Amino acid sequence: SSGELAEIQPGLAFVDAFANSAAVATDDGLVVVDTSGVFHARSVHETIRRWSAAPLHTAVFTHGHIDHVFGVELYEEEARTNGWAPPRVVAHEAIAARFDRYRLTAGYNAVINQRQFKAPGLRWPVEYRLPDETYRDTLTLEVGGEPFVLAHDRGETDDSTWVWCPQRRTLFTGDLFIWASPNCGNPQKVQRYARDWAAAFLKMAALAPEELRS
Repeated sequence: SSGELAEIQPGLAFVDAFANSAAVATDDGLVVVDTSGVFHARSVHETIRRWSAAPLHTAVFTHGHIDHVFGVELYEEEARTNGWAPPRVVAHEAIAARFDRYRLTAGYNAVINQRQFKAPGLRWPVEYRLPDETYRDTLTLEVGGEPFVLAHDRGETDDSTWVWCPQRRTLFTGDLFIWASPNCGNPQKVQRYARDWAAAFLKMAALAPEELRS
């Protein structure tokens, strides 16, 4: 991951980080899909702020892994300082149970992730930003006149969300697309949902132009 930002199209930016973050500039403020991780959120926030100073309107968490759900507090502090409306966080309804489990198993998660990522100083977080709004199957948000369609499928996690922006013909996959697919888990961690993951790929691929599917 480079930490660099690329403007994919006018008003749409992508930050390449350990957990990527994408920002859409609407007339009502930013929509950010994943605010990055516990270790990278501040640098990702600074990178986005060099691109846009607009308030954060909505953050979407694609799932509850700790490399995706931190950094909202940085936007919230800006909102308090500038007198803006506080940002809204939206996620799948299963994310709250994941955060509860993470609090209960913080010591265990610290040990296995120290080993897996060769990070002896890693401390597992116990404070999480709960969503303000959740959904079960699908949810369409409208921000600044732009629709954002959220859809739930199980893949790397049971609380996965992918986001489709029909006006921009842009898909935000979260970890439903990674560079090792499917990542079916490992002996120290919960196994993932390979069959459901494949079904999610087919749904997402159906949104692509015909020439990309042939």
